[in-house]
Parts: sequence; structure tokens; C-alpha cells
Amino acid sequence: MSAPQKPAYPEVKSYYESLRHTSRLAAHKGLAAVISNRRKEGILRDNISLSGFTLKCQKELRKWEKVDSRRVAWDWDVVQKKYRAHPKRFELAVWYRKYQMCGASIGKPTCHGGKLRLDFLESAPQGTPLDGLITDIVITAGVAYAKLIGATQLRIMKPVNEQVKNYYSSRPGFSYDAHGDFCYRDL
Repeated sequence: MSAPQKPAYPEVKSYYESLRHTSRLAAHKGLAAVISNRRKEGILRDNISLSGFTLKCQKELRKWEKVDSRRVAWDWDVVQKKYRAHPKRFELAVWYRKYQMCGASIGKPTCHGGKLRLDFLESAPQGTPLDGLITDIVITAGVAYAKLIGATQLRIMKPVNEQVKNYYSSRPGFSYDAHGDFCYRDL
């Protein structure tokens, strides 16, 4: 009697892409019908869309790299290449009216899969109609994906400065772990 075969890599990759897609749908559905941005403007949920890292997303991220006002100058091409090999990765692009990319995040589960790390999270540096909403949208999608993969904690890794750390820690249910330098929320 032979041992059960492990699924082939393309099957694993497809399975986790379907989980990412499901988490994006759940996150979108979980948004209020109208949410207020940083400027107190009402934004219709139907004007927000969520996707994975598509070619269009990559082009938009390259435009961000040319903006001087970024808090951290991440090279998103390098980041994407590094994470592409992880089938369980989390990836999210947040769009306004399907044409203006307003935020992006990528991460992966911890080694044993019990926690989901959001290693990179960035809002568009030039400002968008979704200013002040990106973190909460990413958290909503991250929580949905974490639950689908059986993770019990969501972590936002290495906040770029004290202000960002305090902002993440102020989100409902989040605390800061100084030893690991991450903000976390138990699920």
C-alpha cells in the first residue's frame, strides 16, 4: 500500500490563489456600503475593488517608486519576485474605481502556518480618494485569508516608524510586540 501522493505544485498554487480570491471577496463584502476617508468624504463600497498582484498592479507600483514622498523606498519588483515562490502568500492591491491603485500589501504565513505576516503594506504616496482606509481594508482581507488558512493571528511586521506603529496599534484588537517588532491581532 503506497502513501497518498502530495498534490503537485500547480494544484497547490491554484488552491491558494482560490483562497486569496475568496478572502478578497469576503473583505469587499464586509466593507460598509459607504465609508468615510481621511477627508470625511463618503466612498461607496462599489467604487472599491480588490485584486491580487496583476501586471496592471506591477505597473502602478513602479510609478510609486518614482515618487519622492514615500516613507520607505521598497522595490516592489524585488518584493514580488521574492514572494512569488510562496504559494501560500497573501497579496492584495486596493483600487478606486478599478483604475487608480490606492494600496498594496504582501506577506506570508509564519514557518508553521499559525500566523499570517503582512510584511509590506503601502498606501499610494501621492494621495488618493481612499486615504485613511487602506490599512483597515488590508486588515479585513488579511483576517479573512488568515482564517481560511487556519492562522490564529495577523501580524503587521516592522512598522516603518513610531507614528506608523502607533497607528497600527490603534486599530481594534491590535497590540505591539517590541521583541519581534510587529503589531498583532489574535483571531
